[in-house]
Amino acid sequence: MRDLKHLIFFENLLQEANNDLVKQARSEGRKALGYTCYFMPEVLLDLPGCFGVRLRAPRSGSPDMATYYMSTRTCHYGRALFERALEGGFNFLDANLATETCTVTCRFQEHLKQMDVIKNPDFFVEFTDVPFKKTENSMVHFRKQLQAHVLDPLKEHFGIDVSDEALMKAIEEHNEVCRLISEIGACRKLDNPPITGYEFHVI
Repeated sequence: MRDLKHLIFFENLLQEANNDLVKQARSEGRKALGYTCYFMPEVLLDLPGCFGVRLRAPRSGSPDMATYYMSTRTCHYGRALFERALEGGFNFLDANLATETCTVTCRFQEHLKQMDVIKNPDFFVEFTDVPFKKTENSMVHFRKQLQAHVLDPLKEHFGIDVSDEALMKAIEEHNEVCRLISEIGACRKLDNPPITGYEFHVI
């Protein structure tokens, strides 16, 4: 019971995209950067002065308005996101950094760009072309894309420090979080695990 309040805190964070941690970060002046796909390097969105928000639409109902624009043949995830955007659920976003990956999420993000959906005068959308082959040319292309469609716009629009020093610090902090999560997950392999699968999943 002592730890239950912490689990409830984590569960409540999952109930809204614009949760308490997002509101706290925005109250501190940090910019909220939406994204939908793991092909977007999350660490680049966590540079000082901004933070990444993986877009979700928890507790969604029928996406009637989104279906009008996107058709019933597109997957429910993309339509649920657009429905939430039309409802005003993503008005806290300062930008959306899209990747040319899943077609449906691309359509959703194109709608954000073409229509006046997000009620934030500073809001903008950028699309990054993601290569799907691991070659030297692909890596050079991806690096140029991330520079042109993530780092340069963040600096231009919000004055974010995108220097090598800032990038290395963000990477170091990101790796530390990943290490801690891995250590917590390793506890599940013990003969008498001190953490349940439910608890690890919520965290």
